[in-house]
Amino acid sequence: MWDDIRQRGVLRIGTPGDYAPYSLTDTDHHRRGADIAQAREIAVSLGMRAEFVPTSWAALLDDARAGRFDIAVGGISITPERQAVVAFTKPYLQDSKQPLVRCGEEPRFDSRAGINSPAVRLIVNRGGTNEAFARRQFPRALLTVHPDNRTVFDEIVARRADVMVTDGVEARLQQAKGLGLCAVRVGRWMPAGKAILVQKDAALRKAIDSALRTLGGRRGYARRLSAWIEDYAHPADPATSQLATLIDERLALVIEVARYKWNTGAAIEDPPREQALLASLRERAASMGVPASRVDAFFLAQIEAAKQLQRELFERWKREDREKFPGMADLATSIRPGIDAVTSQMLQTLAKIPAQPARLPLSSTISGISEGAVRTARAPLLQPGT
Repeated sequence: MWDDIRQRGVLRIGTPGDYAPYSLTDTDHHRRGADIAQAREIAVSLGMRAEFVPTSWAALLDDARAGRFDIAVGGISITPERQAVVAFTKPYLQDSKQPLVRCGEEPRFDSRAGINSPAVRLIVNRGGTNEAFARRQFPRALLTVHPDNRTVFDEIVARRADVMVTDGVEARLQQAKGLGLCAVRVGRWMPAGKAILVQKDAALRKAIDSALRTLGGRRGYARRLSAWIEDYAHPADPATSQLATLIDERLALVIEVARYKWNTGAAIEDPPREQALLASLRERAASMGVPASRVDAFFLAQIEAAKQLQRELFERWKREDREKFPGMADLATSIRPGIDAVTSQMLQTLAKIPAQPARLPLSSTISGISEGAVRTARAPLLQPGT
């Protein structure tokens, strides 16, 4: 399997996309979160393109059996049921279940006995470890299985439910939002490791574990996760968040450009194309009321970030004595149209945000090979007047 993935040059990554701060997919199908950033970086470190595949908690194992993805991320806990079907990397986080209730009601729900009562309206999301834990530990509670993990906490705020027992990180995030929900201090209920789900292939698992080590292991992930909790608890405006996500997506496509140029020996620098792109963007921006100076500041940074990432990849591949990548798509007819589409979305989104956003989202909080390129690409959003 690992050899096939390397030949394909694409790492297929399943994710439910409904579990902040790990993985969240918005209405425009942009994906953000600590696990999404980590998965993108793993793909970069392996010299591959990340391709995200939607799944759900209820369908996770069935989709794995069907071979719809190579790995899966999004706050996935290691359980015996899952281990019977798939493999896991070494855990990058340890967590346990924790009750989440309306602030001021913590003493009522600080024990299993307090929750396991017909008078308690317990709510869970469908299909994951939260539902399994609730059914096993609280059979006497009035259980509601909510279909949408994004809105399940609203039911507690609206007093249609009393408590949800969820992972400690998620409880911490919901408390940080300041919407009147508080995590209840209890012992370690159902301790479990968070890890990357991997198809049962020893070489694939070894490659992903190795990539995780290069990203700093548990300590590196803990730092990124804390940043993401803050980001989700106090988000930037939607347009700025979208622009930061588009920066990620464009850099991910640049990996394909680098692979093509590595195969063909083409130069990283292409000044005529850069100037033509900027001229086209200035012309389109004028009709949107975006000053040319702002277009130049933002998109020159994207161009430089793309070249920076390509140089980093080339240096890495030289050290590895990398051969040509098989099965590469054509740059002009396949790869560049995708980059151009993202660039157009960037321009449209740039027109919607203030010249100096109050706060930059952290969708690009990743480390390792692309950290410098990401910082370059994001720099205009941190500078007044751009």
